[in-house]
Amino acid sequence: MKALRRQAREARAVALEQVEDPTPGHGEVLLDVRHCGVCGSDLHVYLNHKGYESVLPRVTLGHEWAGVVAGWGDGVDRWKRGEAATMIALQGCLAEDCRYCAAGQTQLCHERRVQGLHLDGGMAERIVVDDRYLLPLPPDIDTVAAALTEPLSVADHCIHDCSEIESGDRVVVCGPGVIGILCALMARQRGADVIITGIEADESVRLAIAKKIGFETVTVGGSQPSLTEQLEGQTIDVLVDASGASRVLEEAPGIVRSDGTICVVALYPQQVSLDFNILVRNQIDLRTCYASAMPNYERAITALHGGEIPVGDLVKLYPLDEGLRAFEEAERQEVLKPVLICS
Repeated sequence: MKALRRQAREARAVALEQVEDPTPGHGEVLLDVRHCGVCGSDLHVYLNHKGYESVLPRVTLGHEWAGVVAGWGDGVDRWKRGEAATMIALQGCLAEDCRYCAAGQTQLCHERRVQGLHLDGGMAERIVVDDRYLLPLPPDIDTVAAALTEPLSVADHCIHDCSEIESGDRVVVCGPGVIGILCALMARQRGADVIITGIEADESVRLAIAKKIGFETVTVGGSQPSLTEQLEGQTIDVLVDASGASRVLEEAPGIVRSDGTICVVALYPQQVSLDFNILVRNQIDLRTCYASAMPNYERAITALHGGEIPVGDLVKLYPLDEGLRAFEEAERQEVLKPVLICS
């Protein structure tokens, strides 16, 4: 079968290969992958960025996918061939004595791994997955939409679990990547008035898409006034940082109102310096959120199945054979969300 695989711990060392078909072992399920998204993490691995040293030097990428069941190994009895499914990407140990897995916070398990980074993933025609990490999909769901389950689950965890956004709140989402835009969509569903910010390089694609789906946008950086200056006089209840830019988070305490909230869903390539005197004196709540767990996936599936997310405006499709082009265009920020057609 065909698979898009990392070849070495080097920048752009990714290639399409012919590999042997996987065989499901005990407790495992074989699936035909229909669609697989290219995540920001995949792009970091493709570019061999710092912070991704744990990723295998040779591995099939892809942890945002949807497919159909093609077979299973011993000990699996809940599937029928042709049933649609997707995968919990960040997989905890699920041991009874693991405090995080036992509490449903599998993404915080100390033994967690990401399938597609630490074992072979979904940028291939077929994949084998531990049955415990598979989720059924509605039979009539579009698998292009279902490939967004994982990133939407991350946005759900941020907005639903960590931000306490309410109807009527004024919310700023910094960073118009797919996580930022999905966070903005989920905040808007809760009745918030949302602004999305980005830099000048985001204007032609990312901010243009944000405007197309109805968001007010603000451009910062370069010759533009600071975000603080552009939002002067506005009451901002919640700021969600999905940008990963340290200067954004450093500026955030001066933007959010007293007793407001800063919610961080991004990771940063460098240390961030915060003025905690401002945070304390204004009683600003600083929260972080990481990845997602089962309830977030379930709510994401419901939202995608119900057509609540404008998938067609967010994704661009590429055949698996053109997977490298998807990575190249993502690196140049010519596309918001590449999704590979795998079979």
